[in-house]
Amino acid sequence: MSFFKNRKVEKNYDFFGACSWYTPGISGMFMILALFLAGMALASVVCMPMVLGNVPKCYLLLVMYPLQFVPLLIYVKYKSSCNSTFDRGYALDSNHFGKAGGAKTAVMAVIATFAMAMMLELINNYLPEMSDVMKEAMKGLTTGPLWVNLLCAAVFAPILEEWMCRGVLLRGLLNHEMKGREPGRKMSPALAIAISALFFALIHGNLWQGITAFIMGCLLGYVYYRTGSLKTTILMHCANNALSVLLGHFGGEKIEEAKSIVELIPAWEYAIILIVSAAVMVLFIKSLNEIPLASQQGNSDVIPSADDLLMKEKAEKEASVDQNILNN
Repeated sequence: MSFFKNRKVEKNYDFFGACSWYTPGISGMFMILALFLAGMALASVVCMPMVLGNVPKCYLLLVMYPLQFVPLLIYVKYKSSCNSTFDRGYALDSNHFGKAGGAKTAVMAVIATFAMAMMLELINNYLPEMSDVMKEAMKGLTTGPLWVNLLCAAVFAPILEEWMCRGVLLRGLLNHEMKGREPGRKMSPALAIAISALFFALIHGNLWQGITAFIMGCLLGYVYYRTGSLKTTILMHCANNALSVLLGHFGGEKIEEAKSIVELIPAWEYAIILIVSAAVMVLFIKSLNEIPLASQQGNSDVIPSADDLLMKEKAEKEASVDQNILNN
């Protein structure tokens, strides 16, 4: 009878909340990648008239970037809808912040994001020089009106990429039951975070962004694992991208031409920045570790299946009947 039982779908984010019952494993990850690539092809085809019309690249991105995620969004919502009757769901966004609370955690997360960005400048300094083609492509992301660049890089990218990489993929890897293993066996959190970070690096499509994206992805993944909060990782992603856009717009030619901030300041100054940043990261990770885990697989809230709800309702009715018998 549970197949015909309607259920109320709780939504976090009206746009993404219905995706809670899709938990992809490794094979699902390849489907996600394929649909993302298909979305890129779709965006290119749809926007071809704009390209031929010499519409500036910055305005093209306003249309192309969200379109890339449309096939994946449709697929994930379809799979989630199919699973919602019999399977338990795992909320894309939860609120496990421990004693620190949401506001304090958000502030610490943003500060930690800036600290990590400063630490990653050391890696950027030792990467090979970008090709001229790559430099032009990266420059295109920070030329044009500031509001357009911020909308693309600090709004669209954080929301859509965090939804895909943390909200769908990492949450899925953490909670997907692995076939061929004992019942209930799931992927280790460390491996799930690493795989989702690697996926995050790959979708950036180049070595220069990919290496730092992997490291930042590991941090974002651990934050999501401990807090279950997609809005916190979106905030962190937004802060990181907004910093890059603002430096590109207001930093001048020196910032634009330098490989990293390490080239622009004395070594002793960067050493101090590095030490302070490392201390900030230690304190932030320590704060995250103090958040109690609902399960070994992290803090995404469990959403009961329709069968779970039916069994709970049945148990409550039986308990009520037993109580009435005792009272009489």
